[in-house]
Amino acid sequence: MNLEAIKAYIKKYPVGTGAVLVSLILSAALWIRHDAAAEKQAVFDTTVVEGQRLTDNIAHSAQLEEQFHELEEANKAIESRLVNPSDLAINLQYFYKLEAETGVKLIDTRPSDTRGNSGKTAVKGAYVPVQYVISLQGKFSQTLALLRRLEQGTYYCRILSGNCSQAQAEQEKGGGDIVMSLTVELLGRS
Repeated sequence: MNLEAIKAYIKKYPVGTGAVLVSLILSAALWIRHDAAAEKQAVFDTTVVEGQRLTDNIAHSAQLEEQFHELEEANKAIESRLVNPSDLAINLQYFYKLEAETGVKLIDTRPSDTRGNSGKTAVKGAYVPVQYVISLQGKFSQTLALLRRLEQGTYYCRILSGNCSQAQAEQEKGGGDIVMSLTVELLGRS
């Protein structure tokens, strides 16, 4: 086919040629637009998700200021109940105060080395355990009072282990004093 034959064909069938030409142009436009529509739909979906996330954030932030102040107060309350691991005298004074309040007799109270304890690694974080070994003697009600005071006391406390037996002198008399050994952990700031 040469150029003269194509010109003759177009002159002979102008409507059919124009229709084919228009359908080719529309097909190309539809194909290009379809690809662009898929991309635009993906952008639209991403924008809708982001908008919903922002709307949720705005709705949930209505009480954010109040919740922040409540958390600050809770942190202050927690900080007030922590021991300072380096203040050995003050920490031991806490146990002597409990001795005076409950009436038990502290036989031995000493800090325990937590680094060599059962191969545990050093604790990392905002809080560290401060361990004490306590031996005491007293009536059953007095020892229970001491345990309650430890549980509800000034500092956060956890009893790791305990051993309880009747006092040797009281065993012969048939009395009621008991001897208790405790391993206690106080929560301290790092």
